[in-house]
Amino acid sequence: MKVDDYKLLVTLNEAKTLRQAAERLFISQPAVSQRLKSIEEEWGVEIFIRTKRELFVTGAGERIISHAHKVVENETLLKEYLVSHEGAVEGNLNIGVSSLIGSTILAGVLREYTALYPEVNVNIQVGSSPQISNDAADYHISITRGRQILNKENEVLFTDRHYFVAPKSLQDRDDSPVIEFFSEPIYIRLIEKYFEERFNKKYEPQFSVDQIATCRALLLEGVGVTVLPEIVVKDFDTGRFNIEEALVDDEPITRDTYISYDKNVVELPQVKAFITVVRSYIKNFEM
Repeated sequence: MKVDDYKLLVTLNEAKTLRQAAERLFISQPAVSQRLKSIEEEWGVEIFIRTKRELFVTGAGERIISHAHKVVENETLLKEYLVSHEGAVEGNLNIGVSSLIGSTILAGVLREYTALYPEVNVNIQVGSSPQISNDAADYHISITRGRQILNKENEVLFTDRHYFVAPKSLQDRDDSPVIEFFSEPIYIRLIEKYFEERFNKKYEPQFSVDQIATCRALLLEGVGVTVLPEIVVKDFDTGRFNIEEALVDDEPITRDTYISYDKNVVELPQVKAFITVVRSYIKNFEM
């Protein structure tokens, strides 16, 4: 049934006659009678007993009219809410982010976003960039590294250089264990080439970890050496670590971080607001 049909039942119950209901609804009496007949056929019960003087509600009709009152009232409340909250930033926001973003800037971005927009429910999925890219259809917004996501709007948030990081406790060793983190083959090949050019020996990682955050934790324990993006290296204590930029053929190793989304989804206020907060945060973030 349409909401107008429920409004008709409520009006009939209040007016008590077809004529007065027709006057209130600004439609003809035959039209009211025909619509009531259709409604009763849809429910399969008689809602009103018709007499020459008045309409009387049946037992089944009382239940239907009670339901009709709730439908009409809820629609009125919803319309009032929509008018008063037009353009409000609320609802659900689904985001997928690479593990590097999840362990670095995400917390700061969410702190600012939720402070501004506490009515938004944020659902977060953290994974590798390939995983997030493959599941991009599940998210309003994806933040990944390396490559753009097909059939999405892709915006570069930042480009970071890479640095070789070694605990000073290992500086006198030429056989320091190498830590490698999971990433795309083309990216790993650049790091491999750097190691072989820089140290003139075969690149043979002793530790393979799934996330850069794990790699960073091993470094802090003095376990080995590795190459890390600038966004991770920025907080390392230069008193404890030797840090030098990683170059391949005298060129820096760089990697882009993208924020990706469907063009139409930006019409959602919570999505548009999140993109704005991310841009502002990155602009003020010191690499």
